[in-house]
Amino acid sequence: MNWFYDTSIWITLPLFVGGFVLLSCLAVLWLRPVVRRLVDSPSEWDRALAHVIGTFGVFFGILLALVALSVYDNFAETRTATLREAAQLTALYRGTTALPEDIGEPIRDNIAEYVHAVIDEDFASQKRGVLPEESASLVDEVEHLLHGFEAETLSEQAEYVQVLATFDDFVEARRERIDATTLELPTLFWLVLWVGAAVNAVLIALIYVQRKRLHLVMAGLLALFIGLVMFVTADMDHPYQGSISVGPGAFERVLQQTIERLDPDG
Repeated sequence: MNWFYDTSIWITLPLFVGGFVLLSCLAVLWLRPVVRRLVDSPSEWDRALAHVIGTFGVFFGILLALVALSVYDNFAETRTATLREAAQLTALYRGTTALPEDIGEPIRDNIAEYVHAVIDEDFASQKRGVLPEESASLVDEVEHLLHGFEAETLSEQAEYVQVLATFDDFVEARRERIDATTLELPTLFWLVLWVGAAVNAVLIALIYVQRKRLHLVMAGLLALFIGLVMFVTADMDHPYQGSISVGPGAFERVLQQTIERLDPDG
């Protein structure tokens, strides 16, 4: 599916949704003669078919809605983890200003380098669906510096404890951001959705409609909506890929609003 996420939405959206509409209309053209040849009583046929379509529509609609909601929840949680990591980085950077310069400055330098690595390298890897490793060494270096510091006064000790707590929260948020790289729906869910979409197209094609043009419009409009919902769901399924994705904007704001403002050379 990398081709899907690497291609512009102006290409994938028309192809994806247009394919749905085209296949649905082809099903209508293929099955209309069959229905007319086999059905003796159109009113009885449509009445029975209405019960089938109604029952199927309920189950397929619920499944599609639940899958779309689950994908959106994963996307929202990934974005929240990214914002939380950026917020903890800001707090950590500011917190080190209360520590002695011999320990605070090296930590801030590593944080600044970490932010650059996340923006330039981590998100590039995550966009390809690869777990990022570029920034891990910088986190280890910050941890090493923090654990090597010994507070000499009560004030330094209080600030140090707060910075350690902030660092722990940052590491947790970072882990959530990285874990979301491989987040996706199980293949079985997509298989059920595709089968459901195909069954829906066939059921609509089996309706006894006198006018072919009206039948094609009905099938096309329904396929258009289902195609759009499935396209958005597929596009958000990988939070860091596609046109609807989580980007490094939060870290860019940390760089511009905190690091560059407090330390223009950072």
